[in-house]
Amino acid sequence: MKNNKGITITSLIIYVLGMIIVIAIIATLTSFFYKNINISEINKDKTTQYTQFSSVFSDEINKENNSVIDCKTTIENNEKISYIIFSTGNQYTFKNNSIYKNKIKICTNIENCDFSYTYKDSKYFIKVNYKDATIDMTNDNAIVYTI
Repeated sequence: MKNNKGITITSLIIYVLGMIIVIAIIATLTSFFYKNINISEINKDKTTQYTQFSSVFSDEINKENNSVIDCKTTIENNEKISYIIFSTGNQYTFKNNSIYKNKIKICTNIENCDFSYTYKDSKYFIKVNYKDATIDMTNDNAIVYTI
């Protein structure tokens, strides 16, 4: 009677060929997906920039027991700088045509953005004037958040 220990060279070759076929199929499928996605085009889309800012800022507004510490708009070296600081420690700053959360850039190619707030009836009303090439949310169209 034959002793069956380990695998044979034939079964090893079959396993290796099978794995090569599976890897080739996966590589082919993923290449189709990556050819259809152009990340730089997504970043250039102005609506995506506004949506990203709005999403991140809304998350900040909805944090429990959050309040405004400081908010200011200045002009330094012919450049507008506007910022708002929350009690969570997060700061949103508009400078160099970009919006930053702390030191992380969340939006680019922004023409104008400034933050202001009023405190009335124990609530903060935060007004954001936002403008880029396609979206104009300034003056009467400005976004007002309530904390």
